[in-house]
Amino acid sequence: MNVRNAADETGTRTVVDEATQSPKGESMADESGVMLPGSREEMRFLRKNSNWVNMIIAILACLAVAVGILFLAPQPEVDSERVVDYQGIAEQSQGNAEFDLIVPQIPRGWTSNEATLDRVGDSEFTSWYMSFIGPDDQWVSIEQAEASENWAKRKTDEAVAAEKVTVGGADFQIYRTEEAKEYWVTHKGDMYVVLTATAAPDTVNTFADQVAAQLK
Repeated sequence: MNVRNAADETGTRTVVDEATQSPKGESMADESGVMLPGSREEMRFLRKNSNWVNMIIAILACLAVAVGILFLAPQPEVDSERVVDYQGIAEQSQGNAEFDLIVPQIPRGWTSNEATLDRVGDSEFTSWYMSFIGPDDQWVSIEQAEASENWAKRKTDEAVAAEKVTVGGADFQIYRTEEAKEYWVTHKGDMYVVLTATAAPDTVNTFADQVAAQLK
């Protein structure tokens, strides 16, 4: 006669609680859900985060190498400041102008970065425009047109009328902005000139004096 285990006789099965497994089947967390030190879950978590850290370190290392190469590579010598022959452009443009173009002599160290005879935007007047740049971020532009007082006033960008001065026998109405930009407006008949500047007073006077001498 065979002897059977009492558990087999009742048909019950033994269930092993994961929390009481041997070290080979070690639990990943306790009943509270807290990750157990040394558990497989902790090891998996550490490996996962370690991979991200290594990836970030590798990317930063590549960027550092790339930046280093850029600094060590010889840089091309490029003059970022545009320079034009405003006097040559004036000679070429005079034949297309209906008035004598004002062409000043600029101070030492100054250059012209624009000179054009054109009708700007929706303006009904063709104007002669020159732009000059100098040391210490100084800038002067001269725009001349056979136009009207309203044309000249629009060129001042709603700056405030400040004072009137006489330079070289010509009267100039000066307009100023809060940013210290000045607009010097003068005319002879219907020939208007607007001198715009952010420059030293002596430099502005030098340009204004030449405008007055050439204004016809």
